[in-house]
Amino acid sequence: MRTRLMTIAALVGASALTISAQNPQTPPPPQPQQRPTTPGTADTTQRTAAVPDQVITVRGCLNNEKDVPGLKPNPVERAGVTEDYVLTMVKMASNSQVSGIGLASKYEVEGISETELQKHVGHEVELTGTITQPGTTDTDPTPDFRATAIKMVAATCPAAQ
Repeated sequence: MRTRLMTIAALVGASALTISAQNPQTPPPPQPQQRPTTPGTADTTQRTAAVPDQVITVRGCLNNEKDVPGLKPNPVERAGVTEDYVLTMVKMASNSQVSGIGLASKYEVEGISETELQKHVGHEVELTGTITQPGTTDTDPTPDFRATAIKMVAATCPAAQ
């Protein structure tokens, strides 16, 4: 009797191993391909600029262009016909739907009326809109921020750090 039980147990065990070996094993999922980076040439395409037409919200200090060191108004602006406004000390707003992109330290603000912008000169503001790179004919390489909304955050700008 004992021999029979041992034989049956051995057969059941061998059958289980045979059945297990016949079931196809699912291979592990493929790993995503990563491009190798050489030291000093890290892939910064996601961090250098926003994707065109990607709406973001930034925060900074709104200034007249003539008051920003290193920027010179063009001759038409000097004649008082129009004024350019520049957002300085730029950082990503905490309520922005987009994150993880690199920002310039300043942007020329477009898309908001001059009267509305003039009300906020010297204020810390939040702008919602899109970033556009300067054209090849621009003498000033400051990128444009095409704003669709402006909101005052503070009546004064924070001290430069």
